[in-house]
Amino acid sequence: MTEKKLAAKRLLLFLVLAFGISWIPALILNRVFGYHAWFETNRMPLFALPVLYAPALANVLTRKLTHEGWEHSLLRLRLKGNLKYYLTSLLLVSALSLPSGALAVLISGGDWGTDGLTGTELASALLSTFATAPLLGFLTFGEEFGWRGYMNQKLECLLGTTGTVLAGGILWGLWHAVLTVQGHNFGTEYPGFPYVGIGAMCLSCIANGSILMWLTKKTNSIYPAAILHAMFNYGGALPGQLLSGKVQALTIPQQLLCQIPLYVAGLVCLLLMVHAKRQNATK
Repeated sequence: MTEKKLAAKRLLLFLVLAFGISWIPALILNRVFGYHAWFETNRMPLFALPVLYAPALANVLTRKLTHEGWEHSLLRLRLKGNLKYYLTSLLLVSALSLPSGALAVLISGGDWGTDGLTGTELASALLSTFATAPLLGFLTFGEEFGWRGYMNQKLECLLGTTGTVLAGGILWGLWHAVLTVQGHNFGTEYPGFPYVGIGAMCLSCIANGSILMWLTKKTNSIYPAAILHAMFNYGGALPGQLLSGKVQALTIPQQLLCQIPLYVAGLVCLLLMVHAKRQNATK
């Protein structure tokens, strides 16, 4: 079997497992308890964790079932020489949130700033976010060990770097669909529900995935990506949210426009990866 055929076989098995392990229990839990009760309230973490860790479990099972071994598992921290990338993983989301917050105010025509928080409270909230992000990376490790630690490697063998960013982002976005159809991230009261929300999630995952893939490639480790992912999910965008705290709910098209800084960062990371790959090919 050729290298590409083997990669395709392993990728297909991984995707079946990653989607199946998360979607089957999620569909059951949505039906029995309701999405809000089991996922949004955090009252049922033992149910949520297997869903969040499905890509990691799929990685482990695929390697085991296909006798692949643990080469290129990206599980080492590799701190030496990579501290700047770990720092980037902590700060980038907050940095991107500022122009995004400004766009939210300009697009909506709302007011700047937020109500009810003192400067000390704002500083405390930011410091708390930065301090806990490495710990919250435990929650996002399950996805990063699967997507960046396995799926991307197989996709790149088949589709190249650009194809991996695009296809990987779409697959990652579709994986969220079992929650998106219940109102995750975008709610349910918007035109084109739930398909517009699923499409918007795919666009965001393409941009996010490009940045996460770049960090993983630069460090040969999944942990910076897990930290950055945690910052995306758990308060890293707080500076921008405080800047636009008085803005009312935005439509999905408005939200996508506010993500222009994210798309630019994702494009820059993609160009950097393509350039690095060409340089390595000429050596």
